[in-house]
Amino acid sequence: MTVDVPVILTVGFLLVLCGLWGVLRHRGNLLRLLPAAQLVFLGSLFNFSMGSALFRDASGLIFALFTACLTGLQTVATLAVFLLYFRKRDNAQEGGR
Repeated sequence: MTVDVPVILTVGFLLVLCGLWGVLRHRGNLLRLLPAAQLVFLGSLFNFSMGSALFRDASGLIFALFTACLTGLQTVATLAVFLLYFRKRDNAQEGGR
């Protein structure tokens, strides 16, 4: 299976949708709102860079690869913040019982 630009654009669009869902779902909680907003901006940046790769220009492909790596790192960092938040929350609830 070849992973081409439309597949990657779909993945970026899914990041934007997940981020929008998080922003709408967690409007009152800043700790959850920031990573969700980050997913929206990173997904749109990812799609913008992959759209520039459609022209098959070498500089566009290098920029797209750099953005893909940066998006991946920031997505992993966002998920790590979520995991740390829920672990602390679970530990605080268990300690209060």
